[in-house]
Amino acid sequence: MRLSAALMLLALSVNAADARSEKTLAYPRDQVWPTAVRFLVVDERVKILEKDGDAGYVTFELKDDGKIFRGSLEVMTVVRDKRTSVRFVLQIEDRPDWIEVAMLTRLERKLRAELGTPAPPPAKDPPKDPPPKESKPGLKDPPASPPDEGPPISNTP
Repeated sequence: MRLSAALMLLALSVNAADARSEKTLAYPRDQVWPTAVRFLVVDERVKILEKDGDAGYVTFELKDDGKIFRGSLEVMTVVRDKRTSVRFVLQIEDRPDWIEVAMLTRLERKLRAELGTPAPPPAKDPPKDPPPKESKPGLKDPPASPPDEGPPISNTP
């Protein structure tokens, strides 16, 4: 009884089929796309099944331990805080997510080697002038004090 309950718990907790890993890097998409496809073919030795540069996806087959696993890589442009970046979404069916994470790390190394360090974030806008203080209803500003002209002068000596 305990053994079957433990096996069922293990089967529910390990869900490799739904693995999906992402990485966002600050490179231009048009430079990243050919490097990512070349990385899959040359470095990872996968078989490309279908690719569409305009849509930004590649489907492939990965051979591992004598078995073939289907996978996909999506490359999409994202803009956050006025900064354009690319997001890689890698998914390999029936494989644990650490394989995807390791593959994305190797892809990042290749991009850094070929394209250099990603672009730095844009400079922040200078702070705007603070809004003028609004007076509260019912409260008046104190009267302006007369300019200080020194001690009073008398007309008599």
